[in-house]
Amino acid sequence: MYDINDLSLQALVNQKNHNGRMENSMSMQNIMQAQLAAIYSGPRIPILDAITTLLEPELPAIAEVFYAEFLEIPETARILQHHLVQKNLRVSLSQWIRALFDPNSGADIAAVIQRQEKIGSVHANINVRLSVFSHGIGILKREIYTRLERHIPEREKLSEAFLLVEQLFDTTTAIIIEAYLSHEINYETNELSMKMKGITQNAAIECERLRTLLLDWLRITLTLLYQTSELDPASLPKLQYSTFGLWVIYKSDLLSHTINASTDLKRQTREIDEVLFQAAQHRVAGESALFFEAVNRLNDAVTKTSWFISSLVDQMMEIDRGTDVLTRLFNRRYLDTILRRQTEISIKQGLPYAVLIIDLDHFKRINDQYGHDNGDIVLKSFAEMLLLSVRTSDFIFRYGGEEFLVLLGNVEPSGALSIAEKIRSRCEMQAFKLPGDIAIHLTCSIGISMHDGHPDYNRSVQQADAALYDAKRAGRNQTVLGGE
Repeated sequence: MYDINDLSLQALVNQKNHNGRMENSMSMQNIMQAQLAAIYSGPRIPILDAITTLLEPELPAIAEVFYAEFLEIPETARILQHHLVQKNLRVSLSQWIRALFDPNSGADIAAVIQRQEKIGSVHANINVRLSVFSHGIGILKREIYTRLERHIPEREKLSEAFLLVEQLFDTTTAIIIEAYLSHEINYETNELSMKMKGITQNAAIECERLRTLLLDWLRITLTLLYQTSELDPASLPKLQYSTFGLWVIYKSDLLSHTINASTDLKRQTREIDEVLFQAAQHRVAGESALFFEAVNRLNDAVTKTSWFISSLVDQMMEIDRGTDVLTRLFNRRYLDTILRRQTEISIKQGLPYAVLIIDLDHFKRINDQYGHDNGDIVLKSFAEMLLLSVRTSDFIFRYGGEEFLVLLGNVEPSGALSIAEKIRSRCEMQAFKLPGDIAIHLTCSIGISMHDGHPDYNRSVQQADAALYDAKRAGRNQTVLGGE
């Protein structure tokens, strides 16, 4: 089908497989390059010119049909309803089709391939299923074929145009899918790695914090049950929306698959809320015996969950034993994995999240004056302070040398600013202890962004990074909330 005589097919097929999939991937890339070079060359140039001329005035209509049909699919409608996606989709889709049929694209085949790989990665990032992507390609081909048939009466020329469109879509789609699958493999590998390591950033401390949060919730709830004169069952604080409940939502399903605890924890949380509601109803109805029986069940359920958390974290500590990381925080390897999950939760459940990027001001001076070993002590102390400054449901990453990233789940802008300011002020006030009774002081700058519903989570990180730049430019020791 393609003219690839300039490549040695025998060499491609018979190359030694000492690097496994890497060599296969390189071979496929060479084949894709050859196929695209054949499409954007020689006798096909006039056909591409004709297709480009015919499609140019039709591109807005094609994009509109594509957009309208995808709005009918619930899972893609959630993505498309974001205002920036609505604004950019039609334009970017038209640009992609225009570039695809541009005869001049043959001048830089590597750039053509890079564009398709970017599309594959973006679709994987926003969790568009391949079946949905393939459906979209089918819509585009149908609309293009319809318009070509309308404008090209000669059957032979129409057949040539159809064949070229088919070849071009087949080749570029193969590149897109390869990039998509590669991204998915990395995502699944990282998620599995997290589960095998356990995800606690200090398992013993986290266990105690979780149990304390759970028992504090019970104490407050029982006080309301017994002492509120006009009790409204619907107004009682639900466990699943407490800080403990947020940990269950955001972190429990990242636990090792050998523990298989997330489903049990979520079920126990729901059951506790149900028993609480029943107890409140019995109290309002004056049914004392049933009320006390429900309160006993509530106590038993909370005790069971508290014990479950203890045994769970004990197992996680066994799994995580032997890990040697300076700050005991996540590194950037897991950032995409967790951001993707956080974005899915935000879009599906309507729970907003914030990204904080924190930079220790003038940290190089500490390394220069006190040495890198003492610099590491400061970094470790700062990480411990961070752990105590955020909620147990939040994620903290060692983002760079002296940069940290915090992911705050289910938080509004005011709450994100409050937490960021707490971190900044604690850093400013804390005396970081070094050997030899040395205490040093430092400040930090913090950039904040709110996830605005856009399916591409990288935008939130970029906005937080830009806000951090603004904070440093404003004199450091600042917290800045960024935006579009």
